[in-house]
Amino acid sequence: MKKLLERIKNNKGFTMQDLVIALIILTIFAGTIGGTFIAVYKMQARTKITSVATLYGIQILENIDKIDYDEVKSGDLRTWQSDYNIPGSMSLGIEVTTYNQEDTIKKVKLTIGYEFDGNPETLVLEKFKVKEI
Repeated sequence: MKKLLERIKNNKGFTMQDLVIALIILTIFAGTIGGTFIAVYKMQARTKITSVATLYGIQILENIDKIDYDEVKSGDLRTWQSDYNIPGSMSLGIEVTTYNQEDTIKKVKLTIGYEFDGNPETLVLEKFKVKEI
């Protein structure tokens, strides 16, 4: 019985102040770690959508290499949006300009627009189309 009374009277243990301080520290670290995870997730999502848009752009520019020089015109998007299954949330634009006076080189500027996190993003790819003689 004497040992039981000594155990009860022992001052070793946690006080309410200790628990409150520990909870405050835990909350601060959890918020910091949670914010870091969210920032990393957003960066991964932005990288993924940019790489997908770049892939679509490269496929379209490779297709432009395959068609005839005279068929490459501004605003001519053909059916690329449906051919490559580009989502409707991405917009395509193409601008073709003559690069030299002899009209043997055209500069093709492909613009792919998309929205990320409520902000509009634009990817611009440029390529030269050379007339084969």
